[in-house]
Amino acid sequence: MANINDYLQWRGDLTFAERPFNDVDNIILAALSYLDFTGIVPGEATGRQVTVGQACVRLLEKSGGDVTPYVRSVAKVDSRFVQLLADSRRFRDALLGAYVDEVDESRALQFAALQVDMPGETYVSFRGTDSTLVGWREDFMLSFTVTESQREAASYLQRAIVRAVGQGRTVRVGGHSKGGNLAEYAAALCPADLLRSIVRVYSNDGPGMAPEVMSIESREVLGDKLRRIVPSYSIIGMLFARETDPQIVVRSTGTGIGQHDLTTWQVLRGGVDEELELQRDCAVLNRAIAEWAAGIPLDERARAVDEVFDALQAGGATRFDEIAESSEGFQQVLRALGATDARTRELASALVEATVNISVETVSRQVRQAWSGFKQTALSIAEDAAKRINAPREEIKKRLTEPADK
Repeated sequence: MANINDYLQWRGDLTFAERPFNDVDNIILAALSYLDFTGIVPGEATGRQVTVGQACVRLLEKSGGDVTPYVRSVAKVDSRFVQLLADSRRFRDALLGAYVDEVDESRALQFAALQVDMPGETYVSFRGTDSTLVGWREDFMLSFTVTESQREAASYLQRAIVRAVGQGRTVRVGGHSKGGNLAEYAAALCPADLLRSIVRVYSNDGPGMAPEVMSIESREVLGDKLRRIVPSYSIIGMLFARETDPQIVVRSTGTGIGQHDLTTWQVLRGGVDEELELQRDCAVLNRAIAEWAAGIPLDERARAVDEVFDALQAGGATRFDEIAESSEGFQQVLRALGATDARTRELASALVEATVNISVETVSRQVRQAWSGFKQTALSIAEDAAKRINAPREEIKKRLTEPADK
């Protein structure tokens, strides 16, 4: 089993002239935006840059060798990753700049991005959300409303393209989770003259957009430039994704929701380690979520999502795996869900059933029994969805992706 750290050891000594950019390089640069480079990487207005090597060394010095407090994600981006980047011939001389890290609660805005200049091309990396309940709430919201971060991303990308073109560079743009959505959204809104300079758009397990929000499907605008990469158990990355969309399914060492962490994705020396299709239980949950959304008018979805995640956080949990950590907290979640409508309970139950081990030792037998009774009605939506999925499939869905970058 090998991840992006292993790849940096294998391919870190090879320049892009020796081995061209591939999907794993994209994942690495998407992960790079999760690092807090405040005070290290210059901002847009300065026009200045530092090398990846310089930025990584300074971050390691600033952190005392433990970058955990500077990782803006629960993805397990670690000090070893930072050190390997600093030592890598492949990345260390690439230039970082145009760093943005903005939070404005009055505008419900959290937006971060940076620009990576390599020989002949630029990678624009948008930071994603973490795997907390707040992060998942945001990913759901991104799927069916235009947010301030999406507007900022569209503006930032256009400025980045102008800078790149002025230096004779083509552009790649990508991100993970929310960052993948921002990359796809921003690229789809690019004027035609700027879009021509984009060679690839990477959405790494990022949510799509509801058709009611985007007047035109991003695939229709971007065509083969759009490259969607998802783990075999993908929930966030399948929000409003069309079943006919080409996608690359990557193996992961994570379990269930843990596969959203891009550091669990398995790689080879020239690309990702692919699976043939999504796991079946993941497909059932995705169908349940899609049916839930389809049954709620667009103008009511924000309220419904707030109800779901407010209830799941009622016991004080910040992550899915904390929901059932205590009997008292879990009872509060059940009470909060009991006050919601049937559709809210259906979605909450499907999410919890797929992401939480209800049998953890800290939860009493009584609470498990209460949950068992509560979920019966709610889980019917997933059961109905399961009936509509052939098992096993008669034929593996043909993926229409172009050959991987060499």
